[in-house]
Amino acid sequence: MIGDISTQDANNLLRRASQASTYLLSQRTALESKLFPVTAYNSVACAQIYRGYQYNLFKQLANKITPEEIGAQCRTLAAYPNVLGMWAFIGLWGLGRMQDLFDGGGPEHESVDRRKEAKFLIDFWYRMATSYYASDRPLAAENNDSTLVLPDTILERVKQELQPITPDQRNELKRTMAQLYLAEFLSYCECRASIHEMGPYPLNDNEYLIFREFSPLYDGTRLIWDWHDTKAKSPIPNLSVALIVKDMEELVFTDFATLFPKPEEYSDHITQFALFTRYGNKIETTPFTVLNDLEKFATEVQTELYLEFAEWDDVKRLKAGSSVFLKWFYIFTDMGNITDQVTMGLSEDIVGDYLQRMLKAMGHPAWARLFRDKNECDKDPTFYELFD
Repeated sequence: MIGDISTQDANNLLRRASQASTYLLSQRTALESKLFPVTAYNSVACAQIYRGYQYNLFKQLANKITPEEIGAQCRTLAAYPNVLGMWAFIGLWGLGRMQDLFDGGGPEHESVDRRKEAKFLIDFWYRMATSYYASDRPLAAENNDSTLVLPDTILERVKQELQPITPDQRNELKRTMAQLYLAEFLSYCECRASIHEMGPYPLNDNEYLIFREFSPLYDGTRLIWDWHDTKAKSPIPNLSVALIVKDMEELVFTDFATLFPKPEEYSDHITQFALFTRYGNKIETTPFTVLNDLEKFATEVQTELYLEFAEWDDVKRLKAGSSVFLKWFYIFTDMGNITDQVTMGLSEDIVGDYLQRMLKAMGHPAWARLFRDKNECDKDPTFYELFD
């Protein structure tokens, strides 16, 4: 039964998630947005996530699909949930819990019901993420900073479609991916919800296969967030770009589904490529000509959204950013066909005065726990341990 684990086992897993998350988040929070109050809307969303919101969603989902099945089904191209989704499941909840326990005087004051919810979510995450990685290590940080999740059948299909890249193709691909990154980052209120990088799969002669993905892209077929209803529509629902890179000094993939390469600008190291789109369970090779339409879509989306966001006040931006994190759980509930049966989105009844508090403070003071030295974090994990 999901959640039927000991407090010691739960704390061991929580410590592992906390260690990886502390490093990632301490780096990310240094990059505060100039447009959206990112840390503030993170704090609001995470508070709601911890206060029963995520537990209630996944308690219902567990009646339809197991966490192991979710993890296994995500081992494909342009998947969502993906690497970031696996981390966010535990990371966002962990932040919300950290905030409330900080305000409440520590983990010893956590209610019995919340402790029960914690064990369920920690166990669900571990089962799902280990199924996704096909490993007993549920984090990229524990898998040698790599995200090798694709089965051999898909890898062989990708290799069959790879082709040498010309200088002109390299430039067009680089330009299109850069515009898609900017468009998707903006579309999700300046978070990477639909941007995904994974690998590296070793080949021969110091060559590696890596992937840059944009999934989902708004093609007009399904609207989740109102501002996504732009005039510009993507010609495809997602894009997976397979790249062979050669003679790289370093390829580090994090639990944020982000690649940190050395050299940082690696386009000249790309020797082969292939493009793919996934329709349901079917993967199709995508013609190179689609890049022109994707670049046009991306540049037009940026213009539309900048004009719209410029008219918003800080409260509306905070609510929008929070709703990205809260409605984003649809990528999980879709897998059990329960999205239409649950309520998702920001609930001011749940978050209470958090909206104004976090907007004024630009984030919760508990986030200072991320910046303590390693010895302090080892003694008292960022994501507080559970009490019996």
